[in-house]
Amino acid sequence: MSDIPFDILQKQLIKKGIKSAKEMLKIASRYGLNHNYQRSTGSIVRFFRNGANEQEETELPKNARIVICGSGLAGSSLAYHLSLADLGHHVVMLERGTIDMKNIDEKNFSTSSGLVGSFKNSAPQIKLGQYSVKLLNQLTREGFDIGWEQRGSLHLARHHDRMLQFRKMKTQSEVFMIKSELLSPDECKQKCSIINDKDLIGGLFVKDDGIVDKEKLRKTLLSESIKRGVTLVENCGVTKVLNSNRMVEAVETTHGTIECIYFVNAAGFWSRAIGQLSEPHVKVPLHPISHQFVIAQTNPEIIDKLNCVLYDLDGRIYMREFRGKLLGGGFEQNAKPAFQDGVLPDSPKKRFLIKPDYDQFSELLEEILHRVPSFKDAELIKLANIPEIFSPDARWILGESPEIRNYYVAAGMMIDDVGGGIGKALADILMYGYAHIDHEVEVNRFLGLHNNRKYLKDRVKEIHSTHYGIQYPNFEYEMGRKLRMSPIFPALQENGAVFGQIMGYERPCYYDLNGKQVDSQGNTIFRIAHTNTFGKPQWFDLVESEYRACRERVGLADYSSFTKIDLWSKGTEIVDFLQYLCSNDVDIPIGNVCHTGMHNEHCGGYENDCSLARLSENHYMMIAPTIQQTRCKAWIRKNLPPPGKHSIHINDVTSAYTAICILGPFARKLLSELTDTDLSPKNFPFFTYKELDVGLANGIRTFNVTHTGELGYVMYIPNEFALHVYTQLWEKGQKYQIKHAGYYATKALRVEKFYAMWGQDLDTFTTPLECGRTWRVKFEKNFIGRDALLKQKEEGVKRLYVQLLLDDHDPDLDIWPTGNEPIYRNGELCGRTSTTSFGYTLKKQVCLGYVRNIDCSGNLENVTNEYVINGEFEVEICGIRYPAKVNLHSPNLPSMIADREIDEKDRYQATRHRY
Repeated sequence: MSDIPFDILQKQLIKKGIKSAKEMLKIASRYGLNHNYQRSTGSIVRFFRNGANEQEETELPKNARIVICGSGLAGSSLAYHLSLADLGHHVVMLERGTIDMKNIDEKNFSTSSGLVGSFKNSAPQIKLGQYSVKLLNQLTREGFDIGWEQRGSLHLARHHDRMLQFRKMKTQSEVFMIKSELLSPDECKQKCSIINDKDLIGGLFVKDDGIVDKEKLRKTLLSESIKRGVTLVENCGVTKVLNSNRMVEAVETTHGTIECIYFVNAAGFWSRAIGQLSEPHVKVPLHPISHQFVIAQTNPEIIDKLNCVLYDLDGRIYMREFRGKLLGGGFEQNAKPAFQDGVLPDSPKKRFLIKPDYDQFSELLEEILHRVPSFKDAELIKLANIPEIFSPDARWILGESPEIRNYYVAAGMMIDDVGGGIGKALADILMYGYAHIDHEVEVNRFLGLHNNRKYLKDRVKEIHSTHYGIQYPNFEYEMGRKLRMSPIFPALQENGAVFGQIMGYERPCYYDLNGKQVDSQGNTIFRIAHTNTFGKPQWFDLVESEYRACRERVGLADYSSFTKIDLWSKGTEIVDFLQYLCSNDVDIPIGNVCHTGMHNEHCGGYENDCSLARLSENHYMMIAPTIQQTRCKAWIRKNLPPPGKHSIHINDVTSAYTAICILGPFARKLLSELTDTDLSPKNFPFFTYKELDVGLANGIRTFNVTHTGELGYVMYIPNEFALHVYTQLWEKGQKYQIKHAGYYATKALRVEKFYAMWGQDLDTFTTPLECGRTWRVKFEKNFIGRDALLKQKEEGVKRLYVQLLLDDHDPDLDIWPTGNEPIYRNGELCGRTSTTSFGYTLKKQVCLGYVRNIDCSGNLENVTNEYVINGEFEVEICGIRYPAKVNLHSPNLPSMIADREIDEKDRYQATRHRY
């Protein structure tokens, strides 16, 4: 048995469902493979170039369980955490340069500003960042010199809206247990006496923030990893990542080939380039941008008073003490992408040889001197120009690639990240198959367009420039726009559409015909939906009129960005496969539509939440959230039978169909005027599908469901017919006072009706039992995640999805909720909001979110309906708590149509906590 080929064993284990590294090692040991594929001690393998005549070891390891490309903070942290789990002997790390593990030259200046911050732009990044701080504290307690000083950070505000942002951050810090305090200008001066406080209106102090020597940290993690068995191979570059049937097989390097089960792209600056060394390419959308900071010598007494990290966000700058000197940098308005020709340096050292740009830095230097005037006499020692990498949405990139199985990515760390949480998360994924992260940082959130170099160059320039900007709700980028547009985009724009972007798709957020502008050639100017306020938005009345049309007459919405997948097979394989993949019964009559979840094994959380229409005996159409376009296909393919063992076909038809939704009490009458098909509830009931002729067009896939709780239909129209169908609907709809409806209006409808959406209210750790969808789960059949859900059903749920209607909140004067607000029960913190919107029928702010039952010892108890009903709830917004009425199921909203016209759709409740 010990002679079984490595790749055959790997495929057999995967086929049997053995996916994690720990499980594979247990099986491998039974085959007697440990002595073949396990190194007894860690080591550094050096390959010297240019005729060097010494080397510590000449042979590259022939194989490894896990190959990590890159020894930066992400790769080092991953190796460290794997070694803590006694997996170090199975890890080989490849480094294209050399590392002096013994010495850190104190005379050399850092290639990083060394900032460590608590607040990030997404919840998973905050949680991973908090773990990083715990790791830094732990390493320091263990006696490692990593330069970690938890001095705290002082964030300064010059403007009213900046202070509102700080108030929101302070409120949200209660949810994430971040220690922070709001300060007056005088209190800011007391924290850091050298600042100029003349133009300040306040500040925020974050206690757990600090500074670290990232090079010392990196070498400490590497050294400890090597002690625990990890092999570091220096002067060894990756030239190709090999796969068989899209499963990692081996890594070709400049010194030979290593067979492996897992490959981790942790190459940092070079991650995108490494992603292109496989076939198919793995998308790692990152681009470097020039980031400069100054190091200056001044009076030691002044430096001593810089006793915390200083962030003047309105001035776009940061400052800290660095080895007895001043280090100051920032994010200028007109940032410059680095290596714009796409040619990256071939060694780590050359990365840092970019010449400083004094003219570019001048605006930041002025702000530094404005904030700390005593630095005006400082002696400039160095202006560093260090290329930092950014992703298209300024978030980290983690997880298994959608292109190749067992190919993992850990990249995209920015200036205030240290990689501890990233390494821990990816180690958990490799060992257990999952980690406590969600879609906001997963690598499968991207499309091919996001990896386009020119797109990245434009986008990261804006990301750098807006990094310290005020984070208003519904933030939209200006660069990389008008990429994906439906055929009806010009018509919508002519009718006043103001657009937001999702997955590169331009989606109308609202319509403002009076605000439409034209250029000198008479062309309508493209408008982006910016919401530059924390209070009542400028589009409030416009969205209300769209909402009213959807509830009282008929609205027309563009759903074209929705993910659309065709799935079919020769025989019944597709039916059997979907039955196993989905928790609802998908073996429904032809022409029916079902809503179902796809769940994971470890907790039964939602990997996907979608609608399935059965087009024929062995043919389905799946409609999923827009952000699922890449990840849902990856999830489906991940669970397919082995190649050659099935006839299942998966075809992404998202770009082939334009989706138009008509919704409202007159939607049926309007569509009836354009088709010969009987649309009566008896012939075309709720949750069914028909292929219709509409106007002069044919082949219109029509669903009797709107995803908002309103009457209506979604038509999936072949693109060549889209403009014709739209025109017919618009012209015929005039007698029903049809009105365009944007995303903000349809969101208000679904939030008011208590409809959950994946990516906002549902994620991979949310189960149907928690969000009121147990009634859709068919436990009598076998499906992925069934055992986890049965266990939860038996043990009880630890959190519950609720709807909260705020009392005493004045929408004209008060700050609006936007998500992540703390929820209190009987005065005690019990949860946080997920999605919020103003309810135009209820005349209240509506918050959706999850509540927990935490006992006096901090332990989680079961959450029951009685626990929720018997509590008094509040939602805190910017430090003010508002009392809230709680709902456990979708409310019955007043209808604007006669009772005899109400069909089953009006009684349909998507959320039902009645198990």
